[in-house]
Amino acid sequence: MKKILLLLFLSAQMFRQASGQATESYGKPIAEIFTDFHFNFNDTAKHTGFDLNRAYLGYHFMPGGSLTGKIIVNVGSPEDLTDGSVPRRYAYFREASLIWSYEKLTVSFGITGTRIFEYQQRFWGKRYIANTYQSINGYGFVADLGIVIDYIFSDKFKADLSFMNGEGYCNLQLDDNIRSSVGLTITPAKTISFRLYGDIQKMEGLWQPVFVAFAGFKNELLTIGAEISYKSNIDKVQGHHAWGISTTNAISLTKKLEYFFRYDFISSVVADNETIKWNYLKDGNFLVTGVQYLLSANAKIALDYQGRYPYSSGAMATDMIFLNLLFKF
Repeated sequence: MKKILLLLFLSAQMFRQASGQATESYGKPIAEIFTDFHFNFNDTAKHTGFDLNRAYLGYHFMPGGSLTGKIIVNVGSPEDLTDGSVPRRYAYFREASLIWSYEKLTVSFGITGTRIFEYQQRFWGKRYIANTYQSINGYGFVADLGIVIDYIFSDKFKADLSFMNGEGYCNLQLDDNIRSSVGLTITPAKTISFRLYGDIQKMEGLWQPVFVAFAGFKNELLTIGAEISYKSNIDKVQGHHAWGISTTNAISLTKKLEYFFRYDFISSVVADNETIKWNYLKDGNFLVTGVQYLLSANAKIALDYQGRYPYSSGAMATDMIFLNLLFKF
């Protein structure tokens, strides 16, 4: 891990020196840290303590012209990768991409961000507090290896198309199937937005389509967003479908202080020849509510409650208090 971080730092310095001779604008460093303290009221699993959920370090090289490059290393959390015994932190590439832009067209190639929940994540603006609905419930990955095409038709209509491995950014390609997606973003007004997304992949003879629809309203005082998600044939099992709803809301109390609320409903379906929902042990409700304070342009802090309420009467609910911190530039 230390060797990767050292190589990244030295490369950034070399790019800076080389490009500084030709142009004043050479690029910018990237850093993002998510950390928290959490207290579990029902701490039978020993889930009270401090945590580091994200530590990004990277560089966006912009030498001028239409071609740029971006590289980001993610240290991750101990649960991301393990050696089978003791959880460890590993540094791996969150992004390593070449980006070509021309007027309204942008093409990203390599390990790059997917578009399944990118827009919704930016709309909510609180990824450091809780992960997206799709990430938590296995609908897709934040990044993958492939190609992403973005096109701006107008200030009110944008579209994206991607062809990815479908294995995520920290896994090798396990088969020869491609995960293809298309997305549409519509903003009829500055305060109103709609997002439609769909992707599909065939694994072991089964098609696995994913659909996401989002609508949002945001002004200086109020934020309201809602989305519905659907995925078919999960775990490569015919009939194992799932769907859910996620809502995000916030009220600005002052210029720096905000109250926020999020509610997720997670559900599977009753498959053929079964009497109960196939994934009922993981179905249920997820609630996040609290206050966020803007410390500076680069830092935020939030005090919030997070509760999980399972559908199954035999599963235990969790009630937790978090103090979340974000730093980025």
